[in-house]
Amino acid sequence: MAPRYEKIILCRGLSEKNDSQEAYVKTLKTAGYSCDCLPTLRFEFVNISKLKECLLSSSSYYGLILTSQRAAEAIKLSAKEDDNILHPWRILPVYCVGPATESFVKTHLSSDNCIGKEAGNAKELAELLVASVANKSKPLLYPCSEIGRETIEKTLNENDIRVHRMVVYKTLPSETLEHDLLKFMDNMPKIFVFFSPSIVEHIVALLKKKLYDMNNIKAVAIGPVTEQALVHAGLKVFATANKPDPISLLKAISDAEKSGLDEKTE
Repeated sequence: MAPRYEKIILCRGLSEKNDSQEAYVKTLKTAGYSCDCLPTLRFEFVNISKLKECLLSSSSYYGLILTSQRAAEAIKLSAKEDDNILHPWRILPVYCVGPATESFVKTHLSSDNCIGKEAGNAKELAELLVASVANKSKPLLYPCSEIGRETIEKTLNENDIRVHRMVVYKTLPSETLEHDLLKFMDNMPKIFVFFSPSIVEHIVALLKKKLYDMNNIKAVAIGPVTEQALVHAGLKVFATANKPDPISLLKAISDAEKSGLDEKTE
């Protein structure tokens, strides 16, 4: 059966033009979809010197929490002049959300102790941390975005697990987002895949500015937090992938389309 909505738009960050993005495109195209990428976000690194100071004090930390590839990129940047900084961290546990972040950490930070790739979101990673980290241990270093939610920090604090949260990058809209979005603003139904709440915020704001008919969008969320952001923005959620990987996304879309067809044939 051919897909009902052949065009899928992946709304992602500029820095994500990598193997992870290619994996999404390949998986969806193999399943019969047409797939385009909409560069939605750009990232600005901050507090890199402070992050470097923390990395130089590896003995003060239990391990790392990385909920995004950008946080891992910030660590790589902080060690650019001297990658020996990272040597002590290679054996410390690094708790990652999703396989893409773990792959980047293993490849670029040479970590030998990555944990949590099966965690699809911050809530699941927080639960894993509570189950595996002893309370009152050394703090976990948690570099993140300025808009990062407090799910992990709150859960760890409630369980007497110390965490040192540090903002290391800012999330901003792509400077060409409005121009790039116009290419997809015809009246044909499309599936838009939203990878984060900030992407929802920026794209919905532009669509409303252009008075675009939201009924032409089949909104797909990566994870429950992004799903909540879509609902809050007034969009009907077509499907939600419970993990940030291509197979989970394809399954969510396929199941939603099958459900839609079943409803029409009843």
